[in-house]
Amino acid sequence: MKVYTFPKSRSLRVLWSLEELHLDYETVRVDLLSATPEIRSPHPQNKVPVLDDKGFLIFESAAICKYVCAKTAGQCLYPAELRANARVEQWMSFALTELEPPLWSLLKHVALLPDALKVAAVAEVARREAESAIKCLEHQSIASWITGDTFTIADIFVAQNLMWAKACGIPLPTVFEEYLLRCQTREAYQQAVIRNNG
Repeated sequence: MKVYTFPKSRSLRVLWSLEELHLDYETVRVDLLSATPEIRSPHPQNKVPVLDDKGFLIFESAAICKYVCAKTAGQCLYPAELRANARVEQWMSFALTELEPPLWSLLKHVALLPDALKVAAVAEVARREAESAIKCLEHQSIASWITGDTFTIADIFVAQNLMWAKACGIPLPTVFEEYLLRCQTREAYQQAVIRNNG
């Protein structure tokens, strides 16, 4: 399998999943910031991540992560049991629809966009929405992982979003700081960061 990547991007989620599943893969770093890139992503908008599995192309990080989990049926990263699977889907959906959109907007308007395009009012609204989503997440009792005692792909999505929150200067409750530490000390995460950002 081949994954098209870019440092500090959503491609980290895919590599993290692959590392957790102990699957072999290679990475191709895309020139996302170049007007005339030498290496383009096969994504229609030249975005990452994209997975190429022997010519079968798939993009969108959630779809890719579910796909690689399906290739390793029986793994606990994406459980098959109905209620366990529903919990994973619930928190992935929350991460993608409630947490990520305001955080991505905030990141753009505080760090990624050129100064001339940053809008303070947009950043403020995004910050409030992100903080509201994090408060909602606080009601989840985190024993070890977001869905209970087992690490799943929901943790990969929630954790990356919380990392973005920290990068934007949003303070996290102690329970989430501890949760992130557990995520970031996993060997699979550390290997994925090296391969994604190297």
